[in-house]
Amino acid sequence: MGDGTARREGARRPAGGAGRGRGLSPTVGVEEEYFVVDPGTRAVVAAGPRLAARAAGVLGDLVAGEFTDLQVEVRTPPCATMAELSAQLTLLRGELASCAGAGNLLLSPSATPVIGGDVAPVGDHPRYREGVELFRTMMDDFTICALHVHVFLPDREVAALVGNHLRPWLPLLVEMSANSPFCGGRDTGYASWRSVLRLRFPALGPPPRVESFDDYRRAAAEMATAGGMSFAELPFWDVRPHPRLPTLEVRCMDVPAEAADSVALAAVVRGLVVTCARMVEDGDKGPRASGELMRSAYWYATRDGWPGPGADALTGRVLPAPDRARRLVEHIGAALAESGDLERVTGFVDRLTARGSGAHRQRAAHRAGGLPAVVDDLASCMIPEHPAAPASSARRNPLRRDSDRRASVERAGSKRPGEAPVRTGVRERMEKPMDEPRNPLGRSPERGARMRRDGHARLSAADLGIDTVALAEDFARLADAYRELPRDPYARETNRFRRYSHAVYLPWTGALSYIPGSPDEEFGTVTEYWQDEHNPEYPRVRRRLPDIPQALHGNRLLEALVRADLDHALWLEDLQRVPVYVGIHLMTLGVRDRGQEAVSSPNCLHQDGGSPATFTFAHLVGRRNVEGGENVIATPQSAGRQPGNLPEDAIHARFVLTEPLDGYGVHDHRVSHYVGPVRLGDDGDDGRRDILIVGIAPYTPGL
Repeated sequence: MGDGTARREGARRPAGGAGRGRGLSPTVGVEEEYFVVDPGTRAVVAAGPRLAARAAGVLGDLVAGEFTDLQVEVRTPPCATMAELSAQLTLLRGELASCAGAGNLLLSPSATPVIGGDVAPVGDHPRYREGVELFRTMMDDFTICALHVHVFLPDREVAALVGNHLRPWLPLLVEMSANSPFCGGRDTGYASWRSVLRLRFPALGPPPRVESFDDYRRAAAEMATAGGMSFAELPFWDVRPHPRLPTLEVRCMDVPAEAADSVALAAVVRGLVVTCARMVEDGDKGPRASGELMRSAYWYATRDGWPGPGADALTGRVLPAPDRARRLVEHIGAALAESGDLERVTGFVDRLTARGSGAHRQRAAHRAGGLPAVVDDLASCMIPEHPAAPASSARRNPLRRDSDRRASVERAGSKRPGEAPVRTGVRERMEKPMDEPRNPLGRSPERGARMRRDGHARLSAADLGIDTVALAEDFARLADAYRELPRDPYARETNRFRRYSHAVYLPWTGALSYIPGSPDEEFGTVTEYWQDEHNPEYPRVRRRLPDIPQALHGNRLLEALVRADLDHALWLEDLQRVPVYVGIHLMTLGVRDRGQEAVSSPNCLHQDGGSPATFTFAHLVGRRNVEGGENVIATPQSAGRQPGNLPEDAIHARFVLTEPLDGYGVHDHRVSHYVGPVRLGDDGDDGRRDILIVGIAPYTPGL
């Protein structure tokens, strides 16, 4: 933040500071850095100074250049509430994106450059030039973008000791913000490659534990004298009392893809600062976490990120990130409740649990469309979903959706040098308003209204907008695929036959892409299927199931069904701005002899994921000479039980699917569901029940 921000801080600050009994919560402001990207190649370009100068006409001193000319930075004013911070940051992102679009540029909120480009010329600032002279070749690839959070804390003595308390939590902040898996066109294998680049330097990382503010300044001076940093008055440790502002600054985090995550992280940091300041005021100078243990904890955080294992910097115990996040929320819960931020932070932790960090988002986009898709997804995050009327006269960014929700034709409808051609169907979907049909034969007018209301719905072909006559040949090819299903390799004695693949759907483009399976000697290729604890027959087992035939990837009926199911789920906002997992199961329950029974898995009422953003759809493909196969939908508390053991008021619906493409959908966390066994009928032929199951959820780590 610049000096203009400091002057505004003085006019807005609450009385006292961040400690106990101080009245209002302290103000908070953030800095975010972004890469400037060429819209044709999606590579970074040295246009940061030009863009900053253009944007300064709109944003004044809230925008600036950065360490290299490949970057640009925004700075919010100090804000009293997270709602105010969210509004300010969303506005800054949107205005800067508009200015970038006016200059035929894009912005990428990634902590490292996804695709390499121009050599990174260092910005024209004495501090930057001094860093290059000191660290030489180490600076060649030091092109990174961060989120910095400033919390009002004018007492330098308290601020220095608060840093002691923050040190053990810094690796978790790295994991929660991790958003740099790609660098210069390659997957690094790390969640936060930015942090790896920073930790090479002697003075980038956790601050030393100190006994006082004088001790803090003495440590900085000794580092500068020894050549470990350029300026003693401006150390670059991950926590520092800012030398010019009345704030404590936390600097360890990658810039997140979405503004909402930056705001949530700012709420976490403020909660930590308030909590720790009170501990300091009570005489607690902070724990003594060893430097070696701190570096180990940082390394775990950079490599595995969320939700991987990480070292607790105090105890050395290795715990999953969600467990440490729960401990963090408990630690700062009182401060979060006082500031009204508890729900925002717990919601953020829930989002991380459901969909992973920015690193997972980038890798999911990469699977769906390669590195250009990663950059396009990141660029879309700069644009408010429901933008206010722009304050600037700059031309709207080409990625912004117009008021009728029409995706830009300017970017989607043309091929650029070095870019893979956009398939016609995808381009057409991208160029249509979001409220026009995405499946070839129309979308149900109610778009999931019954599911939204009741948590479940019966769905016929007509409900889904599927014209079975127009797609009769595709239906026949889909039905034929069921004749060659292999036995379920995990339950060969249950008379269950199946194939499974999964795909990624990008709501902002309409692109649906299958994920290639892994080689397998028996089945050719297989895909892992993971239900965590929700399948009591295979708890926490990664089943490797044979893939569906590649010939079905282009089946128009199958794609129409999947897209119709997506239309019935995407009323849920949590699914609208993240990559969406689509699991596609072909399953047959088949019997040949009297006395045989074919059962589904699990053979009880169950939920397939249980999260608020998980949906399951079932469509009957065929039914011949079987009895049974009754579907039951019941309360979520009924999971794990048999329908016959339930009171009638626990059961929402009972039905048997009999006609081709009859089906149903469930909003998973609101109900449980079950299909009963099938037995041989009376017409003397083999019996079978062929079903298509489509699972929909945010694309998360491990899927």
